[in-house]
Amino acid sequence: MKNLKIKQKILMLTAIPLILTVVAIMAVSTYQMRALGTQEIEQIRNTMMASKQESLRNYMEITASAIRPILETETDAYQATERVKTALRSISYGDADGYVFAFDYDGLTQVHSAKPELEGKNLINLVDVNGIRIIEDLIKAARNGGGYVSYLWDKPSKGREVPKLSYAVDLKEFNWMLGTGFYIDDIDDAIALKQKEVDEKIQTTMVLSLSVGVVLLVLVIIINLWFSNRALVQPIRELSENARQMSLGKLDMDITVNSKDEIGELADAIGRMQKSLKVIFKKLKQAPRN
Repeated sequence: MKNLKIKQKILMLTAIPLILTVVAIMAVSTYQMRALGTQEIEQIRNTMMASKQESLRNYMEITASAIRPILETETDAYQATERVKTALRSISYGDADGYVFAFDYDGLTQVHSAKPELEGKNLINLVDVNGIRIIEDLIKAARNGGGYVSYLWDKPSKGREVPKLSYAVDLKEFNWMLGTGFYIDDIDDAIALKQKEVDEKIQTTMVLSLSVGVVLLVLVIIINLWFSNRALVQPIRELSENARQMSLGKLDMDITVNSKDEIGELADAIGRMQKSLKVIFKKLKQAPRN
């Protein structure tokens, strides 16, 4: 700082706070937008998940209504079982992608209209890539009064495993678990889209803030250069030149700096010194020589 000129010091004292202010505003804006984005994303997730859970419950209520007349009227156990299986296989929703499945408490597949070849097979040990015991957990949920199980399942249209949500209820008459489910990867898709929007808004805000900051910084630099040169540097240079001329014995120059600030006080002091030196030199000239 000692080696810097006044103009450079003033520029630093104004530019650095401005830069820090812009950075602080960008940081606060980014934090607030990210926080709001996180809240919106969480709200989207909760709303969509609640909607899907309600839909699954409604489908199972429809399923229960469809088979209730059979349970209430059919007295033959074998016939009742076969009629219920037929009714469950005929239930579909969501452009035929939704279906109802049934497993007994031991995990034996009773109904699976999407993959009939699984009927008669025991899937109690079926697990997804995360170790979720799908059928076992669904049976537990059903026997505990009904519940949801989330797991990963292959989705042909995407060619990979994606999240799936199933809801299971208990069919005590047959010791079965009835369930249905659908893919919930659209929740992740919606969240990813919203996250992209948030990131784009943050990027736009940062670019705008940075642009405004640069414009302000340029304006501040121009104003400071003009002000410091006119109000500070030029008067100080004039006083410095006056002082230099006085050191050479030239006392007839005019001190033109006229202001009421510290520079004005310095100019006044130099003016007084000039007058004092004139008096001293005059007396020296008038003094008798030996």
